[in-house]
Amino acid sequence: MLRKCPRNFMFGLLALCPASVVMAVDLSVASIEITQGLQTATGGLPLIARNATMVRVKIALVGPAQPGVDALLRIYSNGIEIPESPVYSSNGPITAPVVPLSNNIDDTINFLCLPPEGADIDFVVTVNAFNTVVESDYSNNTLSVLDKAFLCRRMAEIAYVPVNYTPGGGLPNAAMIEPGSGDTFLRAIYKTGDWNYHRSPLPTYTHTQDIIVSNILLLNMMNDIRQNQIPAAGFTRPDFVFGWLPGNPFTGNGQAISTPGGAAFGNTDPLRFQRTFAHEIGHCWGQPHNQVSISVVGFDIERQLRDPLGIAAVMPATKRDVMVAGLNTPDAWVASITYLDAIDDARSACAAFDGGGGGGGDGNGDGGGGPANDSGGVLRIAGTHDHVLHQVRLEPTMEQDGVDVTEDNARGNVLVESFAADGVRLHAVRVDTLGCRESCGQAGHLHRETSLFVNLPRVVGGRETARVLVRDVGDGRDGRKMRDGRAVKSLAQLVRSAHAPEITNFAVTPAHPGDISSTTLVGRMRVDWSARDADGDPVVADLLYSPDGANAWFPVVLGVQIGANPGAGTDTFEFESAQLPASRGAHGLFAMRASDGMNNTRRRSGSFAFGQSAPPDVHVISPNETDSVPDGATVILHGSAWDIDDQLLPEASVTWTSSRDGAIGTGRLLARRNLSVGTHIITVRGTDSGGLWAERSVTITVTPRVYNNANLDGIGVVNAFDLMIMLSTWGQGGVADIDLNGVVSSPDLAELVQRWGY
Repeated sequence: MLRKCPRNFMFGLLALCPASVVMAVDLSVASIEITQGLQTATGGLPLIARNATMVRVKIALVGPAQPGVDALLRIYSNGIEIPESPVYSSNGPITAPVVPLSNNIDDTINFLCLPPEGADIDFVVTVNAFNTVVESDYSNNTLSVLDKAFLCRRMAEIAYVPVNYTPGGGLPNAAMIEPGSGDTFLRAIYKTGDWNYHRSPLPTYTHTQDIIVSNILLLNMMNDIRQNQIPAAGFTRPDFVFGWLPGNPFTGNGQAISTPGGAAFGNTDPLRFQRTFAHEIGHCWGQPHNQVSISVVGFDIERQLRDPLGIAAVMPATKRDVMVAGLNTPDAWVASITYLDAIDDARSACAAFDGGGGGGGDGNGDGGGGPANDSGGVLRIAGTHDHVLHQVRLEPTMEQDGVDVTEDNARGNVLVESFAADGVRLHAVRVDTLGCRESCGQAGHLHRETSLFVNLPRVVGGRETARVLVRDVGDGRDGRKMRDGRAVKSLAQLVRSAHAPEITNFAVTPAHPGDISSTTLVGRMRVDWSARDADGDPVVADLLYSPDGANAWFPVVLGVQIGANPGAGTDTFEFESAQLPASRGAHGLFAMRASDGMNNTRRRSGSFAFGQSAPPDVHVISPNETDSVPDGATVILHGSAWDIDDQLLPEASVTWTSSRDGAIGTGRLLARRNLSVGTHIITVRGTDSGGLWAERSVTITVTPRVYNNANLDGIGVVNAFDLMIMLSTWGQGGVADIDLNGVVSSPDLAELVQRWGY
C-alpha cells in the first residue's frame, strides 16, 4: 500500500512512499533563538551587523529521544538568499531530547552565521531536510523567523597601554593583553560594528609610584594619553584608553575615570583580567555597579572566553552581570541593561561622533564641544579630588597644541575657571568628579579620591591665562549644596610665576656611538637634559619626538622631575628607537618641554633620520587554537590588524590562508563553510602600505560528516526530482551547491550521481 509523502518544501512536488515507513516519530522546529551573546525569550534585544551570530534551534518530537537529527538554515535578505546560505549546523546531528534545555549546548541544533545589515532578514529552518530520519509527518518540519533587523553600528576604538609599573612587576605579560586575549570578554558582550583594539601608538608609560596611593595619577595619565597625547601625535582620538598593570597590585581590581568616561586601568590577574577590562569599559559606557543576574541563558558565540580559563560557551542564567563589583571572570556575563548601553551609546552610532556631550561624552574632561581659543593651544589641568578633605591637589600644567577644549558638564560638581593677569575671567567649565567613586573591588566602598581633568584654552580674546581656580559647585550628590548659584569653596589654584623655567642642557645622542653604522639613528638612545627656575619652583619635564618636522609629537617620557636649582647636574635616561615610529626622511627631531607648574618652556633638537619602520600588529581573534568543527560547518575567521603608520589596516590588506586549501578569504571578519576535511593551519596576514607584513596562525581540525546527502527535495531517495532541482539552479548557489564552493557545477552533479538511489 502506498501513501502520498509530504509536499516538497522547494517545488511542491508529490512523491509516493511505502506505508511501512510511517513511524511514530514526528520532528518539528519548536523555536528559533537568534543571539549574539544574549537574547530575551521574545527575541527583543537588538542584533548588530558585522557580528558573529548563533541561531539555536530547539526540536519538538513525538516519541522518545531521537538520534541522528540535523537541520538546515537558509537566510534571506530582502527576499534574496544570501551567498553564505544555506548554513549547515555546527554540532549536528544531535540526539534530540524530549525536553530540550538551553543550558545544554547539544540540546539545540546550532548554526553560526554573519547576517548582513538590513531590516528584512529572514531565517528559515528545516529539520530533517534531507530525509535522514523516517517520520510520520514531514509537513511540519519548517519554521521561519521573518523581518529581523540587523543594525549598523560603527567600529569602536580602544588604545591599550602596557604600564611599566616599577614598584612591582615591571611590564604586564604582553600575550595576556594583546588582541584575542585581553579584549575577549569585551568583544563577547559589547556589540559594536567590531572593535579596533590596539596598542597605543605611544611609547610605554612608566609609573613609579605605589598604585594604592597614585591611582588618580595613573587615571589622569590615561586620560591625557587619550585626549591630548594621541591626537598630538597625529592619530585620531580613540573612544577609550585602557592601562594594563602587571598582576593585580590595586585593591579595587581596576578603576574608570568617570561614568561615562573614556579612560580606565585594570589588572592582569589570570582569574580577573578579562572581566575587569570589560567591567571598567562598562563604566566608561555609562553603567554604574548593579546587583543583577543575567536572567536568561547567554552564549559566547566565538568562544572568546575559552582561554585561559576554559569557560564553557553556554552562560547559565544564574551568572551575574559584568557590572556587579568584585567578580572573577568565570562568575560574570552580561545582563540586558549593560548589553543595551553599548548598543545605544553615541560612540557606537554609525553617524560620525565627535567625542563630546550626550551619552557618549566623558563626565570628567572630555573634549569635542568646547569653545575655540585664540591659539588652538590648551592648558592641561589635572589633579586629585580628595572628597574627605574637600581639596584638590593639582599636577603641573602642560601646554598642548591641536587638541580640544573640555566641554562644560551641566551635572558637574566642580567649577574650573581661568583668569587673565588683571583678574578678568577668561573661561569656566564644570566637571564631574563624583561619577565613579564606588570601588570596583568591593560594592558600597567609596574611593576617597577621584580624578579631575580639564583642558582650558590657553589664550582667550588675546589674553593669556595667568591663574586657574578650582571651586566646589556642590550639586547635592555629596551632601554639599550650591549657594546662590555660585561655588561655595575654593579647592585649589595655580598662579603663573614671574619666570618660566630655563632649559640649560638638552641633547639626544646614540647611547653607544660606536655601534652606529649608517646616517639613520637606530638602537639605544641617550638623553641628557637639565633645567632651572629663577623663582625656585620645581621643574617637571617631558621628552617629545616628531617624525615629520614638528607636525605630530609623540611623548617619549613624561613627568620627569628635573633639579630646579642653578647648580643642579644634568639628568640622563635611555630609550630604544624601536619604541617610536620611523621619521619621514631626515625630518625626525626631539623636544624638551618643561613646566614649573604653570609656565612652559620648550627646546628642540636638530633634524635627522631616525628609527626603522615596523610591520603591523596582527592577531587572530577566532577561531581558537585546536578548535574542531564538522565538515560543512561555518568557521568564523576574525582578525585584528593595526599599523603605527597606517593605523587600522584596510580590509583588502588582511588576508587568510589555509595550509590545506590555500587562499580562503580577505578581510577582518568573514565566514567560511567549505574548509576541507583534515587539519588546517589557518594564517592571517596583515600588510601595510609600505609592503611590510606580519602573520599569526592557529591550527584547527575539520572532521568528516555527511552534511548534504544530495537528497535535495528531502523526499525518498536521490532521484530525478533531485536532479531537476540541481539543474534548475545550475551556476547559482543554494542547497544544490554540495561542495560549498559558491556555485552549482559539475562537482556537485558528480556527487549527486554517486549517491543516486540512496
